[in-house]
Amino acid sequence: MRTIFFSLLLIYSSILIAQKNVSAPMDFYIEEEVVPAILSVVSNTLQFVDQDHNNVIDANEACMIRFQVINTGKGDGYGCVARTTFAGNTKGIAISDVHLPVLAAGSKQWVEIPIAANASTETGEIALNIVVDEPNGFGTEKIEYIIGTHQLKTPFVSVVSYKVHGTASGTLERRKQFILQVIVQNTDQGIAENVKVGMNLPANVMRTGGDMENVSIVSLQAGESRLLEYELIANQEAAEKMDIQIALSEKQGKYAENASIPLEFGQHIGGSIAMNVQRQDHEVEIKRASLISAVDENIPETNAKNSNTFVVIIANENYQSVASVPYALNDGKIFREYCIKTLGIPEKQIKFIPNATGNQIKAQINWLQTLAEVFTDPHIIFYYAGHGIPDESSRTAYLLPVDGIGTDVSTGYKLDDLYAVLGKMPAENVTVFMDACFSGSRREEGMLASARGVAIRAKSGMPQGNMVVFSAAQNDETAYPNNEEKHGMFTYFLLKKLQETKGDVTLHELGEYIKTNVSQQSILLNGKSQTPCVIPSASLSASWKEWTLK
Repeated sequence: MRTIFFSLLLIYSSILIAQKNVSAPMDFYIEEEVVPAILSVVSNTLQFVDQDHNNVIDANEACMIRFQVINTGKGDGYGCVARTTFAGNTKGIAISDVHLPVLAAGSKQWVEIPIAANASTETGEIALNIVVDEPNGFGTEKIEYIIGTHQLKTPFVSVVSYKVHGTASGTLERRKQFILQVIVQNTDQGIAENVKVGMNLPANVMRTGGDMENVSIVSLQAGESRLLEYELIANQEAAEKMDIQIALSEKQGKYAENASIPLEFGQHIGGSIAMNVQRQDHEVEIKRASLISAVDENIPETNAKNSNTFVVIIANENYQSVASVPYALNDGKIFREYCIKTLGIPEKQIKFIPNATGNQIKAQINWLQTLAEVFTDPHIIFYYAGHGIPDESSRTAYLLPVDGIGTDVSTGYKLDDLYAVLGKMPAENVTVFMDACFSGSRREEGMLASARGVAIRAKSGMPQGNMVVFSAAQNDETAYPNNEEKHGMFTYFLLKKLQETKGDVTLHELGEYIKTNVSQQSILLNGKSQTPCVIPSASLSASWKEWTLK
């Protein structure tokens, strides 16, 4: 038995030794089969999403890039990551990697990559490279994307225009209620939120109605404006000059500017004044809101002195017994400003008579006569805005003073008489601007004086001496207002040409410009004809065409 046992032990030992000496190539390893996910971007699914839908990454805006990924492989996608690198105007821009959930074989999945922009973001663009990595190297092809960036858009709230009106006299007086209109506007690109408008009145000035002294506005978009109207009155103790303070604020506390509105008793009212706008971003076109026309501001100024020119301006708007003439006071007021600033005529040589009576008109004509006799070869300018009336039987034209009666021509000032007096003056030249019609119609719809209710083809009068007359309308036409510009149509284009040329324009060029533009705009805006004309006196040669007002 012992012999058998040792024999078996020897055999077992031999087997162990043989196994230990077997070389490596004799070993066998079975590797696990790999079935990867294969990723690609689904066509036409790439999108950029931003909050204000302007396709730009704005400062302080949250955006995202989103697209669909499809797994066309046989295996599920584990551990896939969307990775983004970017270059360009990257200041203030943050983009993080996005880890995807398991993407099953044959399935699609939306990938959303958030983009955060802070207040330091700059205007420009960034270039993005996006890939979705798959652990086995079967991720998507690279996505290249360029997106614009924009610096912080801030609002700016200010008072851009104001207007005082409401008294019958046309001047600001104590113990007479007046209306102050104010336009508050956001003149920059950002949204102004929680806007507060407050009013601080000087001593002895009180609010009697209209908007409250403290107004809240939820928001103002870029360029958006709000018209506020205050009814005010001053007692006898009010100071001669008074400043009304408008306090403005908005949510962020730094993008609004207070305004001071200076008023003075005795000043003519009815016109409007534009306030300075300190900031305006031209990226989005912002048209400043205004209670005034574009020709009422930015009036060109000259250093030249037109010391031998004398001017009478009659602006009749508020009539005692007939309808008013819209914007006539503003016509005369702004024409006076152009005479002073653009034509260089000294203020003391200009007589501006708002709402002139018959006697006041005659007195100003006498003033011109006196001056023409003591100055050598003066230049005379006569401007009239108001009603004209016809004599129904003779068709003779008359200016109508504010105390005149529309059906009684004896209360008017005969146009032929005006031309005769001006024409006999020893003046080098006389220029007449007549923003009136003599057909019996009004600036607005309807008739003024004609008992038959139809427009009359009145005689336009004959200029005399060294005289050229610019007339707003012919025959039975109406001299219309331009409601958008708050002027008579004729006066608006007269002022506009003086503004564009800084007053350096011949009478012929001025007449052609007024005729063309008034004729076109009257048809567009009113649907009716208005044809201005220039009438030189019969004794003048063509030399008048080269005359200028400066």
